[in-house]
Amino acid sequence: MSRFELALVCALIAPSIASAVDQSFVTIDVDEAQTDPDFSIQGEYAPHDESASNKGVQVVAQGDGLFRVVIYNGGLPGAGWDRKPPQVIPEEDGEIVLELLETFGVKKKLRESPTLGATPPPDAVVLFDGTDESLRVHWKDGTRKTEDGLLIEGATTTDEFQDFHLHLEFMTPYRPHARGQARGNSGVYYQGRYETQVLDSFGLDGKSNETGGIYEIRDPDLNMCFPPLTWQTYDVDFTAPRFDATGQKQSNAKITVRLNGVVVQRDVEIPRTTRAAPLKESAASGPLFLQDHGNPVHFRNIWIQTRDAAAEARRPRIPGYERFEANRIDSVAGGQLLVSELGCVQCHASNNPTLTQEATKQAPILTSLGSRAEPQWVFDFLLNPHGVKAGTLMPDLLTGMTDDEKLVAAQALTTFLTQGSRIAHRSYDRGASNRGEKLFHSIGCVACHAPQDGTIVADSSTVPLPKLDQKYSVDSLAAFLRAPHQVRPSGRMPSFNLSDEEALDLAFYLSGNENAARTPNVYFSVYHGDWEALPNFDELKPVSQGTTDGLNIAEAGRTEQFGMRFEAYLNVTEPGTHAFWLGSDDGSALYVDGERVINNDGIHPHNDQNGKVVLQEDVHKIRVDYFEYHGEESLSLDYRAPKSARQDISALLTLNEDGTPVEKLEPIDSDLAGPVYEQDDQLINQGAKLFSTLGCAACHQLDRDGQRIPSELHSKPLAELDLTAGCLTNLENRSSDQTIPEYDLTAAQQSAIRTFLSDPMANPSTDPEEAIRETMVRFNCYACHERNGQGGPELDRNSLFLTTQHEMGDEGRLPPPLNGVGDKLQPKWLQRVLDRGSNERPYMLTRMPRFGASNTGDLHEHFINADQQTSDIDVEFEIPEHRVKSSGRQLVGDGGLACIKCHTFGNHQATGIQAIDLTRMTDRIRKDWFQRYLFEPAKYRPGTRMPTGFPDGKAVVTDLFEGDPDQQIASIWNYLSDGTKAGVPDGLVAKMIELEPEDEPIIYRNFLEGVSPRGIAVGYPEKAHLAWDANQLCLKTIWHGRFIDASKHWVGRGQGNQSPLGDHILTLEPGFPFSVLPSRATPWRNLNIRDEAGYQFGGYRLNDKGQPAFFYQTPFGSVTDFPKPIASSGEDAGFERTLTITVQEETPNLYFRAAVGREIQPVGDGFQIDGSMIINLESTNAPFIRTIGGNSELLVPISEAPGETMIVQRIFW
Repeated sequence: MSRFELALVCALIAPSIASAVDQSFVTIDVDEAQTDPDFSIQGEYAPHDESASNKGVQVVAQGDGLFRVVIYNGGLPGAGWDRKPPQVIPEEDGEIVLELLETFGVKKKLRESPTLGATPPPDAVVLFDGTDESLRVHWKDGTRKTEDGLLIEGATTTDEFQDFHLHLEFMTPYRPHARGQARGNSGVYYQGRYETQVLDSFGLDGKSNETGGIYEIRDPDLNMCFPPLTWQTYDVDFTAPRFDATGQKQSNAKITVRLNGVVVQRDVEIPRTTRAAPLKESAASGPLFLQDHGNPVHFRNIWIQTRDAAAEARRPRIPGYERFEANRIDSVAGGQLLVSELGCVQCHASNNPTLTQEATKQAPILTSLGSRAEPQWVFDFLLNPHGVKAGTLMPDLLTGMTDDEKLVAAQALTTFLTQGSRIAHRSYDRGASNRGEKLFHSIGCVACHAPQDGTIVADSSTVPLPKLDQKYSVDSLAAFLRAPHQVRPSGRMPSFNLSDEEALDLAFYLSGNENAARTPNVYFSVYHGDWEALPNFDELKPVSQGTTDGLNIAEAGRTEQFGMRFEAYLNVTEPGTHAFWLGSDDGSALYVDGERVINNDGIHPHNDQNGKVVLQEDVHKIRVDYFEYHGEESLSLDYRAPKSARQDISALLTLNEDGTPVEKLEPIDSDLAGPVYEQDDQLINQGAKLFSTLGCAACHQLDRDGQRIPSELHSKPLAELDLTAGCLTNLENRSSDQTIPEYDLTAAQQSAIRTFLSDPMANPSTDPEEAIRETMVRFNCYACHERNGQGGPELDRNSLFLTTQHEMGDEGRLPPPLNGVGDKLQPKWLQRVLDRGSNERPYMLTRMPRFGASNTGDLHEHFINADQQTSDIDVEFEIPEHRVKSSGRQLVGDGGLACIKCHTFGNHQATGIQAIDLTRMTDRIRKDWFQRYLFEPAKYRPGTRMPTGFPDGKAVVTDLFEGDPDQQIASIWNYLSDGTKAGVPDGLVAKMIELEPEDEPIIYRNFLEGVSPRGIAVGYPEKAHLAWDANQLCLKTIWHGRFIDASKHWVGRGQGNQSPLGDHILTLEPGFPFSVLPSRATPWRNLNIRDEAGYQFGGYRLNDKGQPAFFYQTPFGSVTDFPKPIASSGEDAGFERTLTITVQEETPNLYFRAAVGREIQPVGDGFQIDGSMIINLESTNAPFIRTIGGNSELLVPISEAPGETMIVQRIFW
């Protein structure tokens, strides 16, 4: 029995420690609280060294010597807790609690809020600083304070506020006998309307009526309440609701709450006033109200900084900064992140070693911008970058200009950047958009971007998206999504390795505006009917007709049993061969000038057919006939002119027989109201000049004639900047004629940048853990991954991570924690994953994207340096490797540790949940970690569903390696090291057709793993089996035990290669076993004998026992190869193989290769090959061993004179 279990038993029988206080005891004084012995036990406990448990414990005094005990895995809340449900002991005797704490190896820890004692900024309103003056000026009559300068509950400010940041410190009383709302109850009401609770809720569940909760509205994300009589902090960003002129509410109040420095409410909307609010909801400002609920609660250091929430919404939004640095006062790390992400060093040179090239974000590449972005959007964005895309990192470069100057500059820049290019738009595809919606909300997009399905997530940590339908066409967005690093090379937008179809589906969802005003340029006719092939529409009467944009099948008004004809004109300006691609579900056909070019008829899923036609420079009539029978519906037509790229044809079509474009409809979207862009080619040179002189070229790469356009902006180095001027000042503090980039930085962002730039110690840390944190913050890795208690999915995004294996719980849904990842993963694999992404967990719908090695830099090495351990486990075996692997196979199967019940094995599904593939394990995992992990999985991943096969250090399978855990685990590793070539474990193939030789051999001719397509497997009743290769004329593979499963080839189409079903699988001969060698030093000729003359397989003959002998012809004569099973000294049979070589004419220097391996040693009367196989030989000429090319070979000379030579080879393994 463990000490913990003993403690729990003792709890039932041990007497309680008598409390020294009565049930009405309550105090706000620490000295008085110490008169109760329970107070010294109450508190937080954490490991005091690395040898202790990874537990955090909260002990809550409940009076009379009894305590509530809450045990957190990984550490305390906000300090390592893994967010798994804690273990709660509702009531326990003090002596047992102390015993339990000793068992866990934890000691008392007094935590302090990182914002405790925060200094008010110069522009803050100091509401209370302990002085009589602050009480008189800012609080209503009747407000009280203690003699030592602490504010007493029941206070209302005379000041009233709209948007603000509040800092407040509070202390709850010690009242051990009280429960629930009677335990230190108060509250902070913002504007006198919206309450966050104050309560001694230390060690409780964290409800909306507890500290950190928005009363009756929302629970805190976690309970960060400290023990009573500890000074605690609230740091709150409050945004007032907005009302129109008629008093109708337009938006709810919104709040972000940091309790003791940890965000417990992020960007949460408050839809109504909370209970007992003194004021009703309105547009009016309101006071700060500190509730009196009959409990002594004290407050101090209260100050408010007014905010402009609308202006703050325009700030550059960097998720890592917002989540981890925005709340820290004058954060050096936050300033460094802002400087690197905003690209300050692109204009201001720096020798600061922390601002490396890989750490500095590169702005989007603008080469060929006109081929992907709408000129009107570019124009609007240049005029008002933070209005068009709130949160953008792009500064406004046109400040300091008059309105007229801005318009001209934006027009000139847009004309220069787009060069008159236009992007083609596709017709809306509802099916593609629906598929894209599923992708967007499943593969990981919503880890960074806001969901589009109404789910509310925190704005601050969300990467904003512009109105993509106004910026991109479907095709240009799809091209970006397929290869984002070609435009945004710094990897902040990673690649999800999308297929062409996935990228197109996503683009339809994100930028395909179903309701956008499109220019009709195609005639259509709709027909109703039940067809299985295209009808002759000329013989049918349409149910409706009209004009539409492109090949828009939505005009049919139904999704089943309809047909459509589309007709338009194509103006061809390039004579020559023109190519078309017609895709549809179901049937379709393309006609050009009345001649059918593509026939894609019939009922089928979407597929493309292509055709070519020679067209002259002229206007040509295009006709597409289409029908939909049932199921999905789709239609597309792509086109390529002789000197152009493939594109959707829709934008090139016209209703006009003369080929002139249809007059474009003006969009009616009110969001586009404002200046309209007009292309003026006379402004191109002016735009080019502005691009160089304003600083655009400093950040953005734009190539002309293969060369990047250089910047003509000359700025001071970072070290010489006046940190009170330039970009670090607000617009209103600059002279009107200054053209300085406007980032719309908040005061906190400006302060962080100043702190970093003025910090002489801002040098790169040599601590790999710090380098890991910086990189993970920079790339927002923490949005998906937790490491050492930091990061992981935010609570409001947690449910957005999806799985196909719900039985796996969070392990199958959430990306894995990165604790110890440098210890776990193979270095090359770790580097590969960061560079290229991965999809090793197909049940986890969130994908690991591709960031690019040039962006992640040395991150893989930092993980290794921080994490990698080497154990002293050194496993040796006294049996051959193939038998070790056989035992590993047995352990993995259903008769051993049953790994296959949860893990897939190559193409074979597990019998239960479908967890990560075993055949890929040794490619990914380090052997040393694997050895330790299998012995104790929960130590390396607390809360995992992965069981141990070695409870209390003892093996549950005792008949293999005498129950030695290290040897059993090592045998599993050796077995899995064969990857996809490893034998399939027992119990995995449910519908197996096992061939079992009983009275005579079974011959199985089909596709065999590791053998040519002309393989012949022979299974013998003696349980020794072989595969003979009729292409290479050699005995290729031998094995023991079970013979083969024929289900792969006898069921269905019979595709793929089948592996042996048994164990001890060895490759005997890699190729043809005879060769003529001019000398003993001549390398062996590895012939592909199918390409050589004189070789022919002659079939096989069966003896009276059904045992086959194989015959073949060679240039030197004929060979008979007769293998048969024989008994061995062990429990498994061997083979006796008789080779009869008939040499037809004198053949000098002919040899038989009896074995090849890394090492061959004489043993007794035979030879041992690689420690796993014994071969005995009988022959006229003595065999010899030679080493050549790093391998050893066992060769037998063949008599050169014509006649018959016999070699007997006995094989044991």
